[in-house]
Amino acid sequence: MAKEVIHAIVLIHNWGDDAEILNVMKNNRHIISIFHVMGRHSYLIDVNFDTMEQLGSWITLMKSVKMNGQIPAVLSLKTQRVIDVHKQKDNFSLDDYLKMNKRHHFFVEIDNPHHDEAVLKILMESSIVYSVLHVQGEASYTIEIITGTYDDYREFLKKVKNISTIHHIETMEVISVQKYRNKLLDDKGNYIVPETDIREIYTL
Repeated sequence: MAKEVIHAIVLIHNWGDDAEILNVMKNNRHIISIFHVMGRHSYLIDVNFDTMEQLGSWITLMKSVKMNGQIPAVLSLKTQRVIDVHKQKDNFSLDDYLKMNKRHHFFVEIDNPHHDEAVLKILMESSIVYSVLHVQGEASYTIEIITGTYDDYREFLKKVKNISTIHHIETMEVISVQKYRNKLLDDKGNYIVPETDIREIYTL
């Protein structure tokens, strides 16, 4: 039987200088993508693990990161296991994000405890929704939106808010993409690709 990889979306809220925690995250083999976001959280990251023990050790590691060697960098950490991937970007790269000018990039959490059919219909049919993940935790879905105008996003929200089963919607606008599908940039702007254990399974 094939070993099941544990996929999760993790939301991290940190404070102070980002340098230490970013250094840890960029070089961690379990972290596939890193999005710096605005909202209640500082980072949304895509992770995968081979075992629950690995996940537990990783959470301990992240909570142990210190600023100036003494102050905890992470104020809160929320892990949401991915149950299903309903929609996923194809042929997308870090370079696509770096070249993405004059476009708005969001992650949206949707809490919909009952009757998913109506919600999924809108999400799957929308041209501005690029990823749809069914997750465990406070939210039912984490979705990714890329659009040229805020008006398109407002129209999308109007449709979603008309669904009576939705309890809560929370938007996080992406400030920058620090790592994407195991690729990141060095100080000279060149791609860095891990030499070993290139974990190609991703959800975003």
